[in-house]
Amino acid sequence: MNEVTNQDEIHMTTHELIAHHGYIPETHNIWTEDDYCLTIHRIKAPDTSNVYSTNTYATANTEQAVINSLEKSTESNLKSICSKYSLLSKPPVIINHGALSSSADWVLLGPQKALGYILCQAGYDVWLANARGNKYSRKHKIYTPKDKKFWDFSWHEIGYYDIPAIIDYVLEKTGYSEVSYIGYSQGTTTFFVMGSERPEYNAKVKVMVSLAPIAFISNQRSPLLKCVVHFYNLVEWGSSYCNIHQWFPHNKLQARAFGTILRNAPSALTNGVCNCWFNLIAGFGSNQLDKCMLPLIFGHFPAGASAKQVVHYSQSILSGSFRNFDYGLTENLKIYGSTQPPKYNLEKVKVPVAIFYAENDFLTHSLDIQKTIDKLPNVIETNKIEYLKFNHIDFLWGRDAKTLVYNNVVAVLKRF
Repeated sequence: MNEVTNQDEIHMTTHELIAHHGYIPETHNIWTEDDYCLTIHRIKAPDTSNVYSTNTYATANTEQAVINSLEKSTESNLKSICSKYSLLSKPPVIINHGALSSSADWVLLGPQKALGYILCQAGYDVWLANARGNKYSRKHKIYTPKDKKFWDFSWHEIGYYDIPAIIDYVLEKTGYSEVSYIGYSQGTTTFFVMGSERPEYNAKVKVMVSLAPIAFISNQRSPLLKCVVHFYNLVEWGSSYCNIHQWFPHNKLQARAFGTILRNAPSALTNGVCNCWFNLIAGFGSNQLDKCMLPLIFGHFPAGASAKQVVHYSQSILSGSFRNFDYGLTENLKIYGSTQPPKYNLEKVKVPVAIFYAENDFLTHSLDIQKTIDKLPNVIETNKIEYLKFNHIDFLWGRDAKTLVYNNVVAVLKRF
């Protein structure tokens, strides 16, 4: 990767990255039922692109035709006109990031390599989600990120409020009745929460692609998490008494300083430290991460999350269950009407689900994956990544992610 380009992109927003790569960006703000403002990014193919240019031209002409037809339409033929327009427009797909991440993950690899652009060139209307609490979604009608109440959410609320709000918004903007959904890591967890807790949304999603799915996680193999998970009570204490409600918030000064260190320190040292950090979490032995990408990655990652998200995952690891947040016996009784938090019912997730996983992914395990598959009623296919050392972060930034994962993802979407 060109060093100057890399340095420039470190400090860009997702909107700016999309424009910088020659695509047309849009930024949309969505309000959830519980008053959080989510920022999502839309990718449109460049006007000069010869890929799907015929469809683009046809769509533009069709838009005018629809306007003309609507002026003359009656209620009886209105549905027919809208249906014809939908067939020529690009079907929408939502991509949702993992914990501590943002929409930038799906464009950092650049054109021809990043999933966002691959889907755009494959003829899809691409919408990149940002969950509450990350660098792009830090607004609330009442609270600010300085308030404890702002951070009173885990991935449960992201699944219950954020994803439904995004789905409804995208469908309203595009005129479609269904959307395709791609989730990675936490983006799969939150989708399963939605499907379980708000099953009416199954009818609004025609297919769900699950990359490195996380529902059951008791068999995770990350040495770092195995150590940290037993101290989650300390995280709760820090949140309650030390006013530490968020983890790894995005800080421009911090990102700039870290990027400078990565560029100027001995490469053997920086590469060793960064690889060790990633490998402790994601899996050892992979050669998929381009070392030149590290300054760019750490310019956008981590993007922030609530401490409660981390605690909720820690509870899942220790309990071996996929269930609501555990507030303790007394509070559980008040909130749930039982001393134990209720389990999410994956049997309610009726959407067709395609699963992609890797044997060397330390955050997922074949036993947990199989448990998820057994609970889901409509798994259409299960794909194990062929490269045996492929790990958790390779789904995002692996040099061969396009051939090993993304091309197959497009093939799944094309079936629906």
